[in-house]
Amino acid sequence: MSLNSWFGTHVKPIGIVASAFAMWATTATAAETIKIGAPIPQTGPFASDGTVMEKAIKLAVDDINANGGLLGRQLEIVHFDIGELTPDKLQAAAVNLIDRNETDLIITGYGGFGPDIPAFCPYDVPFIHVDAFSSVVDLMNNMNCSNIFNISDIEAAYGRVLFDQIMSLGYDFPNKKLAIVHGPYEWEYGLTGAMAEAAEPAGWEVVFNEEVPYESVQWPPILSKIRNLEPSLIHIELIDPSLTSTFIQQYRENPIPGALVSVGYAASIPAFGQVVTSGDADGVLGITLSAHRPGDPAAEAFVADWQKAYGEEPPYSIAAALYDGVNMWAEAVKKVGDPTKHAEINAALLEMPYSGLTGVLDLNERHMIPTSDETQPSFLLQAQDGKLKTIMLGTKHTGDFVVPEFAK
Repeated sequence: MSLNSWFGTHVKPIGIVASAFAMWATTATAAETIKIGAPIPQTGPFASDGTVMEKAIKLAVDDINANGGLLGRQLEIVHFDIGELTPDKLQAAAVNLIDRNETDLIITGYGGFGPDIPAFCPYDVPFIHVDAFSSVVDLMNNMNCSNIFNISDIEAAYGRVLFDQIMSLGYDFPNKKLAIVHGPYEWEYGLTGAMAEAAEPAGWEVVFNEEVPYESVQWPPILSKIRNLEPSLIHIELIDPSLTSTFIQQYRENPIPGALVSVGYAASIPAFGQVVTSGDADGVLGITLSAHRPGDPAAEAFVADWQKAYGEEPPYSIAAALYDGVNMWAEAVKKVGDPTKHAEINAALLEMPYSGLTGVLDLNERHMIPTSDETQPSFLLQAQDGKLKTIMLGTKHTGDFVVPEFAK
């Protein structure tokens, strides 16, 4: 056999095999999923919120995948249980999700209220969260974390807005005395401190302002002090909905005539829903942030999708915010054209306002979203007939305020 004959017999098949391998490699690369890291509390005291986080992220990913994926590739969620939100759990989450699993987005509802920042700041992978704490925003800015984004406002802003919203209800308060009960965590004392600051220029007197310990709180002596002072507005801010529920139940046994009661953010926590549906919270006011706006067509479609997927209505807490967070990141990836160009995606997130279910996600230079009617309006809620209803959205009245039976 001549040399030319040998090449004619053997080289062509080799070339065909090489070409086929190259085509397979290209197809395999195109078919690889884009991984999203979800460090969420799947166990422990925050698991109730963690379940909502997991469902919201999954619904957003499922919707994107059902519509052709992102840049022609499917999204895949990689979970990591951060349990009690301890620093070691957050560090382990960063190593597992970024170093080991090579995710291109980290997203959570809240990831430790501080320990999450040093855990994820050293990377350039975008990290989207809703911690909403002053100290968290300060920390991520002091550390120059170009990759971390708080897609909401902070607790102090919501305290001021909450007081203003309650004042605009048109209710005839019998006096201008405010009683405050709060827990030891930053969200609790930060929000109530801002609320007290907003009340004083309006002519209100803070007659009671007490921090209570989670592990040993006794409501009868506290309620006795409050009743003796006869305030016309009582605000309790405890992230633990079971303690809030006990306070409400015991207060309703002997309420103060004319007084309104606000339970702050606890009203929107899923675990408080049992008290609402039972009717025992009827008349109580509450607040939430970054929730799906009533009457918005996209929000109504989101509610329908959630009901279809999970057989329930989405809670006000966290759900819509994380759905928006995933989609906002996806839009930034489309703009950049490559999910691995993290620095460019981070820049795009800052430059690109995103219109979502919760409003307009327009991040400022501090990588957060100041609440307003033009961005993300704050929700004033009231429990009515066993349901939570939105009665104000920012400065706008969206529903009727009902004077509680316990205030009459």
